[in-house]
Amino acid sequence: MKIENYLFSAKASGLKKNGQLDLALIFSKIPLRVSAVFTKNKIKAAPVILSKKNSKNIIRAIIVNSGNANACNGLDGVKDAKKVMSIASKALNIKEDNILICSTGVIGERLDTSKIEHVFPELIKSLSEDTAEETARSIMTTDTFPKIFVKSITINNTNYHILGMAKGSGMIMPNMATMLAFIFTDLPIKKSLGDSLFKECIKYSFNSITVDGDTSTNDTAFFLYPDADTNFDNSNNSKINNNIGDFPYPAGSNDDIFIGITEKDVSYDIIKDSVRDVCFNLAKMIAEDGEGATKFISVEVVNAYSESAAKKIAFSVANSPLVKTAIAGEDLNWGRIMMAIGKASARIKPNYIDIYINNFKIVENSKSLGFIGIENEKKIMSPKEINIKIDLKCGPALFKVLTCDFTKEYININASYRS
Repeated sequence: MKIENYLFSAKASGLKKNGQLDLALIFSKIPLRVSAVFTKNKIKAAPVILSKKNSKNIIRAIIVNSGNANACNGLDGVKDAKKVMSIASKALNIKEDNILICSTGVIGERLDTSKIEHVFPELIKSLSEDTAEETARSIMTTDTFPKIFVKSITINNTNYHILGMAKGSGMIMPNMATMLAFIFTDLPIKKSLGDSLFKECIKYSFNSITVDGDTSTNDTAFFLYPDADTNFDNSNNSKINNNIGDFPYPAGSNDDIFIGITEKDVSYDIIKDSVRDVCFNLAKMIAEDGEGATKFISVEVVNAYSESAAKKIAFSVANSPLVKTAIAGEDLNWGRIMMAIGKASARIKPNYIDIYINNFKIVENSKSLGFIGIENEKKIMSPKEINIKIDLKCGPALFKVLTCDFTKEYININASYRS
C-alpha cells in the first residue's frame, strides 16, 4: 500500500542477535506535523525524552531500532540516541530537531551506534513507497507477525489514506505498553485538531489493551500528517535521492476544507472514526499476539455507574492471572471473574451482577445458573476468541478491554528474553 509522500526502509544492522531486520527509517518528502503520546512510566528511555521534545516541531523522519531499548543508560543513553539522530541528520540533509527516534528491546544495555552508522547509507538507498511491511517487521521484538493496517477515506470527493503499523506482544498495559505505533496519513489536518483527535483514538484503542499489566519505559505512538495550514508543492522534489532533505517552499495558504474544520464538522467525525479504526485494529493485533497467547479475550463491562468504574473493573478482570490461566486451560471458573470484579476499586451492586461468556449466561444476580454440562462448557471455552461480558446493572456507562490468556509459553519467552 502506497501513501503519498512517505518512504519506508528497513535493514539488519546486527543489533538483533538473530540477524533479522532491526533498523527502520520512515521519511516524508514534505514537512509533517505529529501528534504524540508517550509512556506514563516514570522511568523513560532516552528516545522517549528526545522525541517528546521534538514532537512540537515540523517532522521529516522517524528512526526506529529494535533489539535494544536504550533505556536506563543515564546520560550515555541520551548521548547514544543523539548520535543516531546526528547520523540521520547528516545523511538525510535535515535538522535533528525534525527527527523522531524510537527504540525497543532489552533494557539496560548500551546501544551500539556504530552498527547503525555502518548500515545507514544502505537504509537511505532502499527508501521506497513499497516497503511499509518490511518496516513493520523490522520493529518487532517478541511479536510473531508484523502489525499493519490500511484504510482509505473520501472527503469532499478526494481520496485519502491512513496507514498504521505497530509492534507489541509483552509488557503491555495502558499508558501504553512495550508498544510502538505509527499512524501516517496524506490527509491535511490542523495540529490542534490532530492532537485532540489522536488522544481520543488512543483512549479506546492502545490504552484499552493489556497482556500482563506492565507498562514499558519506551511506549510511543505517533500520528503524522501534512499541516492543513500549509500547502506544500511537491512538483520540484524530483531529485529526492540526490539531496534527500530538500523540500520546496510553501506554495501558499491551503484553500481546501481542512483550514476551517472544527470538531463539530461531519468531516471531522469521519476522520476521527477512521483513525480510531486503524488504531483499534492495530491494538487488537497486539492483544492477539500476546506472548505465548492461544486465545484472544475481550472483557466488556456494561451498565456501570461511570466509565471510570467500568474501566477499572474491565482491567481488573483482564489483568487477573487467575482469570487468564483459567481461560488458557478452558476451565469455566467464573468465580475468578467475580473475584476480579470485587477487588477493583469501583462502586458496584455486589448482588446484582450478570456474567456472560461468549453470549452464554453463566451468572445471574451474582449466583450461578447451575450445572451447564461438560459439553456446553467445552463449547463455551474452546473457541480462540473469548468474550466476557459483565453486566453490573448500576448505570449507563461501559468500557471494553482487549487481552489474551496466560500460557506456559509466556513464562518460557520471558524467562530467557536476554539469551
